[in-house]
Amino acid sequence: MRFVFAISLVAATVGAEPAAAPLPIDPLWKSEAFRKTVTGSFGIDSRIEPRLTKDEEFYLDKSAEAMADEDREAAIEALAESSLLPESPAMLFSLATLRFEADEDEAAVEYFEKALELFPNFRDAHRNLAVVLVQQEKFDAAREHLSRAVELGSREGLTMGLLGYCHAVNDHHRAALDAYRLALLTQPEERQWMLGLAQALQALDRSRDAASVFQQLIEQSPEDTQAWLVQADAWIGLERPEQAIANLEFVHRAGSLDPGATVSLGHLYLGEELPALAAERYAGAVTADPPVALEKAVEAVEHLANRQHWEHARRLAELVEASEAYRPQLEDDRTDPDVLSRLHRSRALVELEDGDPAEGARLVEDWLNREPTDGLAILLLSRFRQEEGRREEAEMLLERAERDPEHAAAAHLAHGKLLVGEGEYEAAVEHLETAHELDPKESVADYLEAVRELVD
Repeated sequence: MRFVFAISLVAATVGAEPAAAPLPIDPLWKSEAFRKTVTGSFGIDSRIEPRLTKDEEFYLDKSAEAMADEDREAAIEALAESSLLPESPAMLFSLATLRFEADEDEAAVEYFEKALELFPNFRDAHRNLAVVLVQQEKFDAAREHLSRAVELGSREGLTMGLLGYCHAVNDHHRAALDAYRLALLTQPEERQWMLGLAQALQALDRSRDAASVFQQLIEQSPEDTQAWLVQADAWIGLERPEQAIANLEFVHRAGSLDPGATVSLGHLYLGEELPALAAERYAGAVTADPPVALEKAVEAVEHLANRQHWEHARRLAELVEASEAYRPQLEDDRTDPDVLSRLHRSRALVELEDGDPAEGARLVEDWLNREPTDGLAILLLSRFRQEEGRREEAEMLLERAERDPEHAAAAHLAHGKLLVGEGEYEAAVEHLETAHELDPKESVADYLEAVRELVD
């Protein structure tokens, strides 16, 4: 099973995001506790395990002897070729487990299901089938079998831990927390359950408790960069960005910080007014192989431009535009136009504020030739025309933007400010009133009142 770890790190300038996805559970499959649980021997509880006949015992012993000699094929053959197999839930269960160990998941599911058809209360078959289903990322089906195993009396760590994981995948964080706690009662050293417990605490806004659990994991295995990563989320929840930065820098210097998280680290530096370090991390994410997603790269350019770090924004935008990895997307008409628009507007804004305004205007015009209905680009071009003293063109552009419902409020506000700058207060009031009606804001209301006083 392959999971992509989605870190939820964001700086204050970005805003909150949903809780991180559950951490990859793959390491669990390698643990000794897991192997012992899945391949455990039969007990004597006839309510949850089928009774064995002497013939069944013969074939099961034969299979076990082959496994003792590390001959898996012979062990499988001893069961698969027996005429007793179709009617023996115990043999079907054992064969399913052998198939699972041989990475034959579909065959394992088939045999576990056949065993359960013959013996519906077969507790370990429910649990082992759930293990395979989790590996196949069929979490809802896995949760049903795990819940049934619990109903039949299973309370060991594997069942409860996997149940917690299934709940976490579906954002049932309270249920996940309870399940992970029960899992740790019998498997207190299992890191996967500790990580799950900490993530559930984090998702329930108990960042302090989550950070404490993560700290235990870090102290036990300082080289485990995953724990450092997710603890950074907890530090952000506690509004301790400096410690989040320290965690992420540790992972970065270990060479394990992916480009997306590297952009998040840049956001944190920018929030701490360290633009040079932010720009350095952004550049690292853009030039990585493979680089961060284009949308995240553009987001980084925007952040620098919005904070008026013009030179850093220009250099990063140039890196994005010169990247061979991004070029196909930058030239593809199927790329999200909003992403491309944000990049062009940021580049143009940099030129307007700290460069060549004529070049900035050209960038916006080129983009509008491709996307003539981009309201924000129209507003920006109007601003360029105002700076150049070309009022008539600026007003025509604003009137064009005013016809776009999505940007009408911003266009009327900009039009009103243009008229105020020209001393035409009565005409400005009309546009400002429309802007406030379309998008009521206290700042617009205060500005409108000040202009009204000028009219009086």
